[in-house]
Amino acid sequence: MTMPTPSTAGNGVTLSICIPTYNRARFLEHLFPQIKAWGESWDFSYEVVVSDNHSTDDTPDVVERHRAEGLPIRYFRQEENKVLFNLISVFHRAEGQYVLYLADDDLLIPEAVADNIHFMMANPEIRACYTPWEVYDDLNKTTTCLFYHQPDDLKVFKPGEEASLLGYVVEHHIFPEIVIYRADAARQIAAAPRFCYWAFSYIAGVIAEGPVAFRRVPYFRSVTLTPVMPERTQAGMDDAMTIWDNYRGGIEYMIFSLLRRHNLALNGEMRQAFRDMVDVFVETRMRVALRLWLQRKDFIRAYEIICRLTYLDPRRLADFEHMDQLPVLVMAQTLARFANGVAGIDRLLVSGVDDGQALGQLLRDVGLERRILVLPPPAEPTQKTLAGSIVFVPEEAQRQGFLDQGYAPGLVVSERDIRQSVLL
Repeated sequence: MTMPTPSTAGNGVTLSICIPTYNRARFLEHLFPQIKAWGESWDFSYEVVVSDNHSTDDTPDVVERHRAEGLPIRYFRQEENKVLFNLISVFHRAEGQYVLYLADDDLLIPEAVADNIHFMMANPEIRACYTPWEVYDDLNKTTTCLFYHQPDDLKVFKPGEEASLLGYVVEHHIFPEIVIYRADAARQIAAAPRFCYWAFSYIAGVIAEGPVAFRRVPYFRSVTLTPVMPERTQAGMDDAMTIWDNYRGGIEYMIFSLLRRHNLALNGEMRQAFRDMVDVFVETRMRVALRLWLQRKDFIRAYEIICRLTYLDPRRLADFEHMDQLPVLVMAQTLARFANGVAGIDRLLVSGVDDGQALGQLLRDVGLERRILVLPPPAEPTQKTLAGSIVFVPEEAQRQGFLDQGYAPGLVVSERDIRQSVLL
């Protein structure tokens, strides 16, 4: 399904703003008027290409209304949800000379878009222009930070300079996600990688055919807080907390591409140097993820990352605060999630603890569900109590007494059992 307008159908469009979307009608309602305002300041033509990933909300109606009001939209609808292929689809539907991706919940900086477009017009050999992006609070209209820092006003890499590009990306922790493509470069993107982070995979292909540029002028705002949905979480932040192994795959793909395209073979020393390069990059991203999991008070996930970071050198955690408190927090959260996860449980009985109230509050703080009561064990349990309770005992020797009362063996848990999972 497509709805072209006379001003954008056919040739003559300078910029295609490509928006893959899925059930985000409210965000599009917020975004479209801003695009229209941005376009009024540009001295070049543009189109908005929307690829709808089979939304079940009123996305088609929102698109049609804004198209009728003059926004140059072309709309395409998938027959089913195709995830990353929806991005590829919208790139290949674009008709502009230059192509940029815009998430339906993010924003552009119009004057910076124009600056980067004019740069590409003046440098027709450049196939892609990469910039940092702002982390932006759209509720308070403030920029929090840049996701990464571009050290040079302009840096260009040509075919044959893939090793220098790789070193630049790794050294400065550059994520080549926000990019304006020349149309022919965007149309050569046809794969949806699963285990190699797409941004690294794509740039490895783009530079094979022509120069790529890195500029310091950010044109993209990754929105954290938004008036559309003030309580939502930001998907990009979730990625930073979970997909470092995909980052590893992407960097390794860049290395593979470099070696294959130049018919190079590694000796032992070079192989180790590349491995060290990848390890340093991924370790840095894992440390970022660790900070974010700690901020969310998900101590178990933080503990898992710590295990992976410190098996070679525990001193690497010295700059994280309150590490001495983490073992207790991980144990409490492990017990809380265990109680939450066992079917049919409505109470957690805590035996032999000096301050049961404090323990109960700690368990609530780390996620014990409200439906589960924290109580001392009754002197004479009923059948309902026996069936619906987990018993926590500080000392292993206390276990047998509760088994003798009729509690199920799998529902009597000792501090030793919990400690088996926590090796800090």
